[in-house]
Formats: sequence, structure tokens, C-alpha cells
Amino acid sequence: AAGGGGGGSSAAVAAVAAASSDAAELDAFAASATARAGEYDERVDSNVERAVEPVGPRNYIFDAGQSRRIRAELFKVIDSSDVVVEVLDARDPLGTRAPHAEEFLRREAKHKHLVFVLNKCDLVPSRVTAAWLKLLSREAPTVAFHASITNPFGKGALINLLRQFAKLHADKKQISVGFIGYPNVGKSSIINTLKKKKVCKVAPIPGETKVWQYITLMKSIYLIDCPGTVQPSGNSEEDAVLKGVVRIEQLRHAADFVEEVLRRVKPEYVRRTYDVQAWDSPTDFLEQYGRRIGKLLKGGEPDINAAAKLVLHDWQRGRLPYFTLPPDFAHRADAAAEEGAAAASALPTPKQPGVRGIVTAHKFLPEDEGEEEEGGEEEAGGEE
Repeated sequence: AAGGGGGGSSAAVAAVAAASSDAAELDAFAASATARAGEYDERVDSNVERAVEPVGPRNYIFDAGQSRRIRAELFKVIDSSDVVVEVLDARDPLGTRAPHAEEFLRREAKHKHLVFVLNKCDLVPSRVTAAWLKLLSREAPTVAFHASITNPFGKGALINLLRQFAKLHADKKQISVGFIGYPNVGKSSIINTLKKKKVCKVAPIPGETKVWQYITLMKSIYLIDCPGTVQPSGNSEEDAVLKGVVRIEQLRHAADFVEEVLRRVKPEYVRRTYDVQAWDSPTDFLEQYGRRIGKLLKGGEPDINAAAKLVLHDWQRGRLPYFTLPPDFAHRADAAAEEGAAAASALPTPKQPGVRGIVTAHKFLPEDEGEEEEGGEEEAGGEE
């Protein structure tokens, strides 16, 4: 009994000692946690969930045409081409140039020929086309073009120019001609026009061409279609939308870009296109237009975002008359003789009929047509 009592006492002592040790360790742990609490920085804690800023969709939408894949396609086309045709939108030729591609040609490929094709000439007045031809011809052979399989303009001039380049490369069995430029300027449509049939997939939206493709024009000339490329970081969001780089259906706030459209397009053309006679603001215009076409939300409120997308679609597809003038346009008539001499070059020069042969898609205002000046402009246009 005595032995049993002694054993029980020892067990009790051991239990008390263990409890004291646990308490001491707990106190030490609490003290350590308290000391480290002051050193805690939530910013570097990987276990804390943080809201991610949604910048991905913005970059994806507005940075179209600037990806590494597109740039690789562009330089593959340039490297494979003997002649590089840069397609420009006649409504804004300077805004749709590709300076990064032109700089690469000047720096790394001086032996390649550069040609400008001023496409969509049916969307601007004839005198504006003639003025741009004069200006751009200073830098490279320039052809005015209207892409259409049934009723083209400039097709013969471009084919003859390419044949001249083929003769310059008589040592080759065939030459390759690469078509580059901004998205939605009509590169694939020009190739289809030259072939007189649909060989390239086209659509009135940017980004339809995904990869480069070879097309045989004739035995001695091959054509290369290239995806649209954009000057890296060269456009604001507004520029990206109005230059046709962005697909309108992807815009979340399309109404934000209509103000610039209304600023660029003359009110007379807006009234004629949308039958909205007066407006106090872009929002007021969209509300009136939305009601007129029945784009309404619950409660009868006009859906201004849907109306804005329709306006931007019309802008991109050329349904709204708009164009830019060359720098110093008012003074260009006085310098016609000087420019004609400066344009003389050993390079092949495209010969076209006068630009008045283009059937324009719009009825322009008299001041835009410049009827009193068309005689001089026409003669200069024919010489190009």
C-alpha cells in the first residue's frame, strides 16, 4: 500500500512538472508572437487574397496589332518581299502609316522597293485624293486605288507598276510583293481585286487576316497578304478606335468615343446620315438617335451604348463622310510645278487616268468637292 502510494505521488509530481513546462512553452510562444506582430507587413504576405486590377481586357482590346506574333508576321513578310506595298486609308493617310516598318526598310532593307497604295479613294473627294498623291509621291511611287472586284480603280496602274519592278529584277524568275499596313485598310481586298476573285478572306472589321499567305498573281509576281500591324504605343485609345484597330463590339463604353466622331464629321453630314437635326451634346445626340431607331432599355430609356456602337460601325465602314487634308493644302496649288519636278525619279512611276474617274460613295458638300479647282487638280492627278 505504501509502495502504491509512493507511485501515485510520483505520477502526480510528473504531471505537474509537465503542465508547468507546457505553460512555460505557451508563454514563450505568446511572447514571441507578440514581438513579431510589430514586424508583420501585410503587403508581402502571400496568403492574403488581393483584388486584381482588370487591365488585361483593356490591353487586349486597344493594343491590337502590336503583339509579338503580329510583329513577327510583319517582318517575315518584309524579309520575303522584293517590293513592299504599304496600304493607306485615303481618309487619313498619315494616321495609317506604319513608321516602324518604314524605318526598318530604310535601316535594314534599302534594296527593297516601297510603294504606297492610297485605298478607299471612293470615300474622299477627288481633289483630296489628287493632293495626297502629290505629297506621297515625293517619298515613293503612289497609286490611288478603289478595291472592288466588279468596278475597281487603279488596278491597271498597280499591275503595270509591279511588272516594271519585275523587269528590274530580271535575274529572278519571280518577285514577291508584300502588302502591309494598319488593320482594316483593305490589304486583302486589294489582293482580291488584283486577282478578280475572292482569294483572301475579308470583312469590314479589323483583324480578319491572322497569318501571312502567298497568292500567285501571275507567273512572275507573287503576292503576300500580311495581318494588320500598328505602330507600338503610337495610338491613344481614341486613335485606336477611330483608326479601325479595335472591334467595336468589344467596347464596354462606346459612347465615350462618339464625341470625337461628331467633332471630325461636319454637322451637315451627321444630319443627313442620322436624321438628327440638332443636339446639345454627344449624349443628347445618342439619346435622340437611340429613340429614333428603337434602341431602348427597360422603362423606355434610350440605350446610348448600343446607339454609339452603330455610329462607330458607320465610321469604320466609311458610311460617314470624313477626310483629312495634306499639310499646307491651301498652298499646294502654287507649288505644283516644283513638286512635279521633285517627283521625277529613276524608279518606276505609276501612270493613272485622272482621279475624277473614281466614283465616290458620298455626295460631298460643294466646299469639299472644290469644283472650281478640279480642272488643275485633275491634270496633276493624271500626271501621277
